[in-house]
Amino acid sequence: MSKHQDFNPQLKMFFPVVRGLAKILGGDYEVNLHDVSIPENSLIMCENGHVTGRAVGGPMTDFGLYMLQSDEYKDKEGIFNYLARNNRGELIKCSAIFIRDEAGKVIGFLCVNYDISKAMAAQELIEGLLHLDMEDVEQYQERSDPVADLDKSTLPPPVREWFAQDLEGAFGDSLKKVKRRVGKPLSSLSKAEKQDIVLELHDRGFFLLKGAVDILAKEMCNTKFTIYSYIRDIQNKAAKGR
Repeated sequence: MSKHQDFNPQLKMFFPVVRGLAKILGGDYEVNLHDVSIPENSLIMCENGHVTGRAVGGPMTDFGLYMLQSDEYKDKEGIFNYLARNNRGELIKCSAIFIRDEAGKVIGFLCVNYDISKAMAAQELIEGLLHLDMEDVEQYQERSDPVADLDKSTLPPPVREWFAQDLEGAFGDSLKKVKRRVGKPLSSLSKAEKQDIVLELHDRGFFLLKGAVDILAKEMCNTKFTIYSYIRDIQNKAAKGR
């Protein structure tokens, strides 16, 4: 049951669905319900949270924020069977169903994350057995690293998704990615470079999180009003381009 008192009441009807899916699918499946109106602690119900290490009260993932911000996903019913990694680096298969209100606005995500490590281990065992009688052993090498090998297969590469356990982690990961890319402190950037960073974070949905402007302003050694002005410029340019 959700610990939140302020979640959208329309989502309450999905609580039995979350519990039921977790019981039907089993312990290797994490089933989550998100209220997208509170992205800072959107996770209002979580069954089998050990798959990603999260619990009720956790923030939305960076990929979830991106889907909310991006026009690419605004008319979709959801996104299904994509690969990501949990925070231990293990591959998981993920799906997200978009829950909409009567007006068609997305109000929630119903997410299922499957730990595929057991399935991969079974695949390794079966393929290892099949290869025992092969004469040309160099052609059929044993797989020593199933995770790395899967990345080289015909399957799509995992989505870069951070399953932050708290809001501080959600902020920190996004900023780490940006700082790693630019290779220097954000406070040392030029105005144009800072505007580019704000655009990048805006497109990722970073500013959907409360407090994001204050955090970035501190990193850039600017006032929050400066950051807001950069965001307004982005929104105005996007409006003119429609």
